[in-house]
Amino acid sequence: MAFCVFTRHSTFLRRMASSSLAGKVRKQPSSDMAAFRTVFQKSKHVVALTGAGISAESGIPTFRGAGGLWRKYNAQDLATPGAFLANPSLVWEFYSYRRDLVLSKKPNPAHHALAKAEAQLASEGRRLVVITQNIDELHRDAGTKNLLELHGTLFRTRCTKCGDIAENRASPICPALAGKGYVNIHLE
Repeated sequence: MAFCVFTRHSTFLRRMASSSLAGKVRKQPSSDMAAFRTVFQKSKHVVALTGAGISAESGIPTFRGAGGLWRKYNAQDLATPGAFLANPSLVWEFYSYRRDLVLSKKPNPAHHALAKAEAQLASEGRRLVVITQNIDELHRDAGTKNLLELHGTLFRTRCTKCGDIAENRASPICPALAGKGYVNIHLE
């Protein structure tokens, strides 16, 4: 998880030039927590960027890490509109497994910490936005409200005929589809 603090660029540069931090500005990431806290405390708008690592702690497998799904399967065969058109049963079985897995998981302390930070900053007239690559909705389940899900969610589907987008938690695997596109991805 990374924290980015956004301010107006020119204001930030003026503050840095006139502060005791002026000599500490580096091109590489800083690990100076005191400097981070100084900037963070003055920031009105804060963004937290999250990815698979935050949900791995909840038991959700990552895609590119050790044992990750994309090390075993080609994303183009399972996670694209073309893959769905070519073999909807295979794609639905893949996503059905992932949906069932996610529904069995709960937000972990990191998810809850971000939701708590969002509420705390809001009480101070500041704003935290969580931008995530995750599609598991664990940030939402933890209480995060200012959330941007870059890749959508496992539980919002789009009709291939009319384009309607709706929340959908029902399993699409009916007896007619069962086993037609079985993907052996059981990782637990």
